[in-house]
Amino acid sequence: MKRYFFILFFLPFSMISQNRDYVIFEGKKYKGKLLQYSNIDLSFENYGHLLFFDKKKQDTIKIPSELIYKLKIKKPNQFFEFDKKSWNNIEMGFNFDSWAVPHGELFFSKGIVNNKYLDPGLGLGIFTVDLINFFPIYLTASYDILPTNKNDKEVSMFRVFSFTNIGYSIGTDLGNEDYISESGGFYFNPGIGIKKSSGTKHLSLRFGYLLQKYKSEHNFWWWDEIFINGPFGSNFNDNIISRNGSFRRMTITFGITF
Repeated sequence: MKRYFFILFFLPFSMISQNRDYVIFEGKKYKGKLLQYSNIDLSFENYGHLLFFDKKKQDTIKIPSELIYKLKIKKPNQFFEFDKKSWNNIEMGFNFDSWAVPHGELFFSKGIVNNKYLDPGLGLGIFTVDLINFFPIYLTASYDILPTNKNDKEVSMFRVFSFTNIGYSIGTDLGNEDYISESGGFYFNPGIGIKKSSGTKHLSLRFGYLLQKYKSEHNFWWWDEIFINGPFGSNFNDNIISRNGSFRRMTITFGITF
C-alpha cells in the first residue's frame, strides 16, 4: 500500500517539465524568457527585433530580426478542457482480495461534458472475483477536487478528482462449471484519482473501493478454506456451500478519457 501512495503523491512532481524558452545566436545558447518579438516591416527596413531575457546572466539580449538565430518557446502549461459535448473513457486495472491477489478489470463508459452535473455518464465492464465474472452496468460521475483555485486549474497539468460508479452487475462463471449457481447484484465503486492532461486526452490513475453483492452455490472443494473468503450463512448439507453476501475489494485502474 505504501508503494501506491508514494506513486500517487510524488509522480506528478517528477513529471513536471522544467524547460524554459531558449534562443541560439552566433553559436551560443541562451536560456530564459522571450520578452518581445516583431518582424521586419517593409516600410522601415531597420524595424524588427527579438528581445530575450537571459536568466543566467540576468541580462537582456536584443537581436535584429534579419539576422540568423534559432528560437524555441516553451509551450505554456494549460490543462486541456474538452470543447465537445461528450467524452469517452477506457479503464483497465485490478481489484485485490484479502490475500493481495489481483483480479482483472476492464471498463468502457461514455458521458456528457457538463461540470454543473459532474460530467455524468453510463458505463459497462467486466471484472472477476473468486472465479465469478461480473458484468456491471452503471452510472458514473466525477468531480475535480484539486486545485481549488480557478487560475491554478488552468495552468496545472494535473488534477485530483473524486468519482462514483453505481449500478447492477450480472454474475456468471461463463460456463466453467466451478459453481452450481451464481448471480450478481448491487455494484458500488467510489474512489479518488489523479489525472494528467496529455494533448487532447486525459490520463488517469484511480484508487477505489469495490462493493459487489452476490449469491452463489458450489460443492465443498478442498481448496475452499484457502482461497475463498469465509461464506455468509454457509449451508454444508449435501456437501454444498451457499453464500449470500458482498465482496469488498480495493481497486486500482488506469484510464484514458478522450
